[in-house]
Amino acid sequence: MALTKITGEGLGSLGTGNLTHGSDSGDTRFTLNSANQYTLVLKNAGNIAGQIGGNGSDVLRFSNAAGATIMEMNAGQITKPLQPAFSATVGTTQSNPSSSSRVAFNSEVFDQNADYDPSIYVFTAPVTGKYFLSISIRLDQPDTAADFIRFNIVTSNRGYNSSIFDLGNLSGDPNYWNMQTAVLADMDAGDTAEVEIIYAGGAAQADISTESFFSGCLVC
Repeated sequence: MALTKITGEGLGSLGTGNLTHGSDSGDTRFTLNSANQYTLVLKNAGNIAGQIGGNGSDVLRFSNAAGATIMEMNAGQITKPLQPAFSATVGTTQSNPSSSSRVAFNSEVFDQNADYDPSIYVFTAPVTGKYFLSISIRLDQPDTAADFIRFNIVTSNRGYNSSIFDLGNLSGDPNYWNMQTAVLADMDAGDTAEVEIIYAGGAAQADISTESFFSGCLVC
């Protein structure tokens, strides 16, 4: 692969094979590693801000200062390997949790940027933005004596309440009850999100099934 430069005298070749144009102390550097690999390193006062490169046919990668791919364009598709996204389940049935306690989403399905902590059931936003958060919960044997039961998605900025359901008109405790809710939450870097169960009246009597999920991702 040959690089072409424009000068006052017209077009000329910078060469092929291993080549670096610019210095480590400069603001921008272009590196040609081989005939099929290239890297444009963007710097500010010698500090790497990001990199743009490619490898093979129809592949373009945007990388961070450490060289990890943050966005890749491959055959028309765009992927973001470090974009915050997670999904967690209840690994074992959570029996009769008390009101205002966290739902124990302790088993990760995936955690793309390592922002979810399954040991404390909390997601921490790595950057400021708008996050889509959702829950799908199966509650087994909920107590009909409760005035109501609901689940809340609680973030550092505010709480988001699910629909309230009152089972008082049923003839007995149902075998199970499903509920879902989703929000687009504004979160600052370092803010957290968790899910809690709320009882009003009656006994804290219900089991949260392993068929329950908590998931989220950074939207913008």
